[in-house]
Amino acid sequence: MNETIVALQSVCKLFDGAGRVQALDSIDLTVLRGQRVAITGPSGSGKSTLLNIICGLDIPTSGRVLINNTDPAAMNDDDRTFEA
Repeated sequence: MNETIVALQSVCKLFDGAGRVQALDSIDLTVLRGQRVAITGPSGSGKSTLLNIICGLDIPTSGRVLINNTDPAAMNDDDRTFEA
């Protein structure tokens, strides 16, 4: 079965500070149920930012993220929070 569990479409993330930093630039990613995925790259390449967005800890500046067909950006903070 090719069930998509993570889908990123043109995801961008900008950080404002002393200067504007583009951590992610138009990322497209599809992860199917049962797939194993490795995110690799040099320091500062946006790996942690990407994982934070996939986990719902951060919201992209633009683009769309779907986790099990749910858009975390459309959820309020309480709904995005994991409760055991």
